[in-house]
Amino acid sequence: MRKKRLQRMDRRTALGLFALTVPLTSGCAAPWFRGSSPEEVARKRRESLRQELEVKPRLLSEIAQPQQLTMQAVENVGLVTRLVGRGGAVRPSQPRRRMIDQMDRNDVKNPNSVLDAEDTAMIIAAVAVPPAVRKGDTLDVLVNCSQHCEATDLANGWLLPTPLKTMSKLGGTLRQGFKSASGTGQIVTVAQVSGSDDPADKLRGSIIGGAQYLKQRDLGLAIIPEFADAITLAKALPDVNKRFTVFDGREHVGVATPVQDDYVKIALPNRYRLDPYHFIHVVLNVAFPQKSESPEDRAIRLEMLSGELHDPARAQQVCWQLEAIGAEAIPVLQQGLASADPKVRFFSAHSLAYLDDKTAIEPLAQLCVAQPAFRAMALNALATTDHFTAAKALRSLLHSADAESRYGAVRALRERDSRDPIVSAQPVGDTGFILEIPSESPPLIAISLSRVPEIVMFGCNPVLNIPDFVYVNQHMIIKRQADGSCVVSNFVPGMEDRVATAKPELRSLLEAISEVGGAYGDWVSFIRQSSTDALFAEPVAYNPVPVAGRTYEQKDESAVSSDDAMLGEEIVTEVTSAAEPDEGDSEESWLSLPDWF
Repeated sequence: MRKKRLQRMDRRTALGLFALTVPLTSGCAAPWFRGSSPEEVARKRRESLRQELEVKPRLLSEIAQPQQLTMQAVENVGLVTRLVGRGGAVRPSQPRRRMIDQMDRNDVKNPNSVLDAEDTAMIIAAVAVPPAVRKGDTLDVLVNCSQHCEATDLANGWLLPTPLKTMSKLGGTLRQGFKSASGTGQIVTVAQVSGSDDPADKLRGSIIGGAQYLKQRDLGLAIIPEFADAITLAKALPDVNKRFTVFDGREHVGVATPVQDDYVKIALPNRYRLDPYHFIHVVLNVAFPQKSESPEDRAIRLEMLSGELHDPARAQQVCWQLEAIGAEAIPVLQQGLASADPKVRFFSAHSLAYLDDKTAIEPLAQLCVAQPAFRAMALNALATTDHFTAAKALRSLLHSADAESRYGAVRALRERDSRDPIVSAQPVGDTGFILEIPSESPPLIAISLSRVPEIVMFGCNPVLNIPDFVYVNQHMIIKRQADGSCVVSNFVPGMEDRVATAKPELRSLLEAISEVGGAYGDWVSFIRQSSTDALFAEPVAYNPVPVAGRTYEQKDESAVSSDDAMLGEEIVTEVTSAAEPDEGDSEESWLSLPDWF
């Protein structure tokens, strides 16, 4: 009996000891256990953070990651008019109901009759919003006919003003965000550009520069959980704001604004407006806290970076860090300009340009022509460099044999000065713009398919060998006269016939097409068909705009052929629309752009 009582006492003692140890091992500290309250835990964590951050200068990339660097889609259903018998009825569906609601809000009378008319079509309009876009920026609108609409051709149709919003699906229900952009304008279809007979290509295309963004999209930094604290922000942000500032309308302020302990909003300085990706990575390479880095330590770090700069695999990262240091790093970056490796040479020149050092200009202009992978970034850097020799270098690129370098230089010069007479295109009615640029290189016709509807003629205004007649579209025809002149006629059912006379020159014919009511898509299809039929001999480049993100390939820079210059990288973009989910169906993949877009 005594033995059993002792065993029960041992068990009670063990249970008591277990109960006392629970507060020590569980997540909830007992109130009587000194030093384990939530406030004390937070205090100790912050003290630990403070000590860790004081040990040595570190790069911001060690504690933060970039945010808002991806494209953002805004979209909506929209109504296209002016289709002259090429529109069609819309079948009952959720998108139709949304379209009717939108028409009701705009006080459209008899919305069902308008929507089902043969001259209208319901479409899905979408805009891919880039990082750091500013309020008022113009963007291209991607258009695809609704799968519920029976239209046959969207060519030259006019999209009525359409609010564009973020769309998402939650539990099978479509959720709309706030209006972010407004889209309107004339549609250029895939078929008009490519000459395709595929019915699907007649029902998709774009409105060039047809959207205006109504907000501002800032960049951001997400602080990793281990360092997410006001202590970290107080240590890191002063050095960022000392290095980079923006003008807020009254004064220059730092670019970094804390929003939460784990998130920082980053404003984009004007110098970096064309390359937010580059800017955010330079910011991530700012060292902090700078007061912990003595002049001797800074000299040692510069010497170390100088040694790493000539490693092509490390060159970009090293140049970001050197650019983050600022003017003190210019002599080190200049060493990279003498490198035999194009990557080292480019990244060095690229960072020097953003530090406004004129030694970057000549290498960037040379690499723009020689290396397609660097072309877009080189032109952006030249566009934002203040020194006058940058403009001179861009003007020299107007005479390049490479189509992308030539037309890219046009856009870069406009970024520097929108009033520059060399690149100021003339508007032709409401159709588009025409620009003639004298050139010492072989002639070229460049057709813009993004941002601005324009035809740029380098070194020529082609004379066309017009046959007896040429169709521009099913209602528009060009007839050659006995004296060599041309008559452009537009016969649209239900409308007054329109006629204009032109010389057999490209510019004159384009102006006449506009005069009789032609659209930019008519310009594009007329030039394409005339080139195909050999009515003129000059080469045509479709949207020769350099794009970033190409893979660098080592090659002999002295062997850049004109054939290579006319070839662009294939770009295929697939957009999945949330604006038009059919009941019970998966989301519709509605647009796959060809390589010309």
